[in-house]
Amino acid sequence: MSIYYLCFFIAVIHLIATLSYGVRIAGARTGKVAFCLSLFNILVLVSRTSNTLLTPALSKRVESVVVSLLGATDVPAAEAGLRTAVPAAELQHEFHLLIFSASLATAAGAALIPMFQRYVTCVVGSFDKFPSLPRMVKFALSGPGIKALGTSWTVPSKANFSFLRAGHRLPWNIFAMNVIGSALLATGVLSSLYAGVFAPDLRMTTGQLSAVVNFFGTIMLFAFVDPYLSYVTDGAAKGSDDGDVRLRAAVFGMAGSRLLGTVLAHFLMIPGAQLIAWIARIIPT
Repeated sequence: MSIYYLCFFIAVIHLIATLSYGVRIAGARTGKVAFCLSLFNILVLVSRTSNTLLTPALSKRVESVVVSLLGATDVPAAEAGLRTAVPAAELQHEFHLLIFSASLATAAGAALIPMFQRYVTCVVGSFDKFPSLPRMVKFALSGPGIKALGTSWTVPSKANFSFLRAGHRLPWNIFAMNVIGSALLATGVLSSLYAGVFAPDLRMTTGQLSAVVNFFGTIMLFAFVDPYLSYVTDGAAKGSDDGDVRLRAAVFGMAGSRLLGTVLAHFLMIPGAQLIAWIARIIPT
């Protein structure tokens, strides 16, 4: 499979994950917080688990490098270096290209959040007429739904960046956790697969360790980040003072910290692969 198809696929995953923050704003403005939370969880579940769908295609690429590594054991060291350095470097470049696609999609998703939340507000309103999720999806993809998408176009306003003003309390600890959790999810599968280059004889073990990395990233986001977003969403839905401002600030802060997480993944991929290879070797048999 072409690396560009994989880049497109991972870009869609991260675009959906970033746009899902806009569902929180739609829930607060429509008053259907619980329903929008269900939609948010569906989108998040899809985005946080779809990376595993990339594993077969990426594993095939790692296998080609591993075969060259194992086949080079009976040739002189200099020749072995020529035979193994190029494919390993190409694989590393491809993995960085995948993470770069995730960063671009996250940045695009952050810019499209205002439009997406308006569109979701319109679609959620149709649920009163069609109390069925499949019928709501059908409406979203129908002519009126597409027309609503066109009329929802807007750009982020200055109010969305009010959290940058002096004196506004920012949840920096939550943002930091979102950075770390997003970085772990962005690089978990890639580092685990690339660890097979450092430990060719244990590549099955290193590949399975991706589930452990994704587990820690998912738990960090579900246990610490998502509850804070729910708390801010409830405050905005109740009409508390500065509730809407706080929610928009939190949403764009989360989108920005998610973008930083994908950037951090570039620096974590190789050290993470080396760490996973080391862990695979010390696991008792």
